[in-house]
Amino acid sequence: MEQAYIVLQEIVANLYTEVERAIAQENYDASLLQSQADHLYQVAENLGILIAEVE
Repeated sequence: MEQAYIVLQEIVANLYTEVERAIAQENYDASLLQSQADHLYQVAENLGILIAEVE
């Protein structure tokens, strides 16, 4: 489970990087990317809590 958490954190970080690029290019998909990144961040945080409780 911990590996899934690490991979999910990397995905979230990549999404936030893409959000910054989209904003810089005035791409209207930026808000959609931001929304998905925020959602996955919450999922990752919940997974982190679950992992901590299991250990």
